[in-house]
Amino acid sequence: MPKGDLRKIINAIHKKLFLSPETFGKPLQSELKGYFRLRIDPYRVIYRIEKERIFVFIVQIGLRKDFIVYLEAAKRLGLM
Repeated sequence: MPKGDLRKIINAIHKKLFLSPETFGKPLQSELKGYFRLRIDPYRVIYRIEKERIFVFIVQIGLRKDFIVYLEAAKRLGLM
């Protein structure tokens, strides 16, 4: 991942997820139900929110191409 893209992702996470992770993220379905995605073109950040601790757990960051980022997130979580 290029350094400029990494900086863009980190800035978006700080700006959006620290403020209001539910507002800026979109809920996912199927095997990733309970997780959200944040769109930072051309990347997707897959994350879960734990409200009791105000904790955002980032599962996967990757390119959206052919839904690979979603498949990798599901594999990482042991859902596939």
